[in-house]
Parts: sequence; structure tokens; C-alpha cells
Amino acid sequence: MNNLPQQHIPHDNNDEIDLFELFSTLWQEKLKIIAVTFIFMVTSLIYALNATETWSVSATVDTPTSRNVKQYNLNRVFVDEGISTLNKNAELDTQDQVINITTNNNNNNNNKELPNIKELHELFISEARMTTNQVNFFKMQPLFKTVVTEENLDEIEQNNYAYDWVEDNIAFTAENKKKVNFNDKIGTSISISAIKPQDALVLNQAYLDFINALMMERIRDQINSDLDLAIQQVVNYEQSYVNHERVLLEQRIYALEQNIKIAKQANIKNFVTQSIPLESAPEYTKGYEILAAERFVLIQQLANYDSHATAMSGNALLIKKWRHFNDTMQLDDFNFYRFTDEPKLPQTRDKPKRALILVLGTLLGLMLSVAYVLVMSAVRNHRNTKEA
Repeated sequence: MNNLPQQHIPHDNNDEIDLFELFSTLWQEKLKIIAVTFIFMVTSLIYALNATETWSVSATVDTPTSRNVKQYNLNRVFVDEGISTLNKNAELDTQDQVINITTNNNNNNNNKELPNIKELHELFISEARMTTNQVNFFKMQPLFKTVVTEENLDEIEQNNYAYDWVEDNIAFTAENKKKVNFNDKIGTSISISAIKPQDALVLNQAYLDFINALMMERIRDQINSDLDLAIQQVVNYEQSYVNHERVLLEQRIYALEQNIKIAKQANIKNFVTQSIPLESAPEYTKGYEILAAERFVLIQQLANYDSHATAMSGNALLIKKWRHFNDTMQLDDFNFYRFTDEPKLPQTRDKPKRALILVLGTLLGLMLSVAYVLVMSAVRNHRNTKEA
């Protein structure tokens, strides 16, 4: 058997990477790489030092304790009992009076109590989350007014700026977390950012005060409104009762006038003594002089009825009492929240992260310079190969 010589097939090494040549190229261009990396590093450092700082202050709030809202709870019980009393007095007792009143009977079901402090706190958080309230708050701040003046913003631009600032600088987190250990926060965390840490702290407390003042105004308005409604129900009932009594008085006067006519026609001047019982005798038998005297008294009573009937009613003092309370009620300010984590000056800024910016800028400069050197080296090798 013949032994045929083995033929060596040459391999094309053009696609292989020569690491020695690669590192050699990088070493030869080390000054260029260092220069580009240094430029990026210095640029990153300058940007990090001059970028606008942002500091955030967070406060975690929860439902206040009963001790914090003692006065409100006392006023709440007092007002609820007063409204209930007024509503009961506005109801018609059909066993004692037969009056057809249809105007306000349905309103007696409005025995809605004032909200408790837990409900008020939930409403407080809801109001604080509303973007409209956040924008209104920011528009009251000196920063907004300064920017509007310096940049001469029109109304649309002002709104856009306010909404953008609110979106970037106000946040709510950690809502109603369940406490697991002593260090856990309970409630809702409200975070507000600003350029200076002191400004962030002031803005955080100012926003809580802004929403608290809004809530105080609303609860006072609700108390006044509920009392006004209950008082008006009693007044309407009293007016309906007075009107009914007035109609009965007018009907009685009219009946006397008719009997006076009959007595005069029958020439009955004084009471006629007859054998029939007094209870069953017709009224005209009293005689027109007695009937006229009775009519005169009733007419005088009717003339003064409108001015004295309400004052003589059993509800007059009740209406006067609650109107006076509603006009003079003093509900001291109180907080619709308590701190589970009070706001304090931050120790670290949110941004810029200067160390991170410097590292990323340096790495970016290094990668770009290395890529540039390798690409240019490959282009030169490709040209030399063609020329050869």
C-alpha cells in the first residue's frame, strides 16, 4: 500500500484576533486614551459640581389620637345631639296635631353625624394627594412668584410650570403600612423636594399646614351648614304650624260673621233662653252683641298673631339657642394628623450623585477613547493590506 504524503492546508488567520497586537496598539495610543478619558472625567466633575442640587424631606403622618382632638370630639358630640334634637322637634306628632305639612317631612332623615377623626384624617390624605391642591399651594410660594416674574410667564405657562414642579417634587409613599417592628413607619409618607435642605423642610411643614387649614375651613362650614339646615327645618315646621293655626282663626271669625248676620236677621240681640241644652243650641242664639264681641277679640288676636305666635311656641327658645351657638361657635384649630416620623433636615442630597456621575463619565471617556483607537487601527491595517 502506497503512503501518500499528507498535504497541509493553509489556514486563513485574517479573522483571528491578535491580542498582542491589540494591546500593543492600545499601548502606543495610551496618551490619546488618557487624554480623552481625562477630558471626560473633568467634564463629568464640572457637571457634577454645577448641577442643581435636590434635597428631599419626608414626613410620615397617621390618624391623630383622641387626646390630640379632644375639643373637636366634644364639639362633635354636642353638635350631633343638637342637630338630633332640632330634627326631632321638627317632626310632626300626628297624635297631638292634625296638620298637613308636606314640605319638609322628608328632610327629617338627614340625621347625618359629623365625621369622626379617622374619617377626617382619610379626607386629609385625600385632599393632600389632590394635584389641584398641590398646584394651588405651590402658586403661593415665593419660588413660583419669582420664576413667573423673571421669565414673564403667561397664565398657561404658569400652570404648566406649576404642574411640572408638583409632579417632580411632591410624592406620597408607604400608605398604611402594617407595623412589624419598632422601626417601621405607620401611615402615609409625604415627601417634598427643593434646591436647599432648609427649603425642603419648610415646604413640607407648610404643605401640611396648608391642607390642615383647608380641612379646618371645611369642617367649620359643615358644622354651620348642618346646624343651619336643622334650624331651618324647625323654623319651617313652626311656620307651617303658625299658618295652620292662623287659617283656623280666620275660619272661626268667618263663622262668627255668618252667625251675626243670622242673629241680626232673627233680631236676636242677646242670648235666647230656651228649653234646649246649651251645647246643642245653634251658635246664633247667643245674640249678635255677644257674637260681635267675640269676633272683635278674635280679630285683635289675628292682627297680633304673626308677631307673637312664633315667640310663644315651645321651639322658640330652642331655635334662639342654636342660632346663637352657630353664630358664636369657636372651634380651635387642631391637626388632622400626627407624626409617626417627623420631618427633619436631610443628611444626603437626592441628586446629583457626584461620585456616580464622575465614575460613569470617566468610564464613558475610557470606553469611547479605546473604541476610537481600535477603530482607527483597524482602518489603517485595512489600507495597508490593500496597498500591499
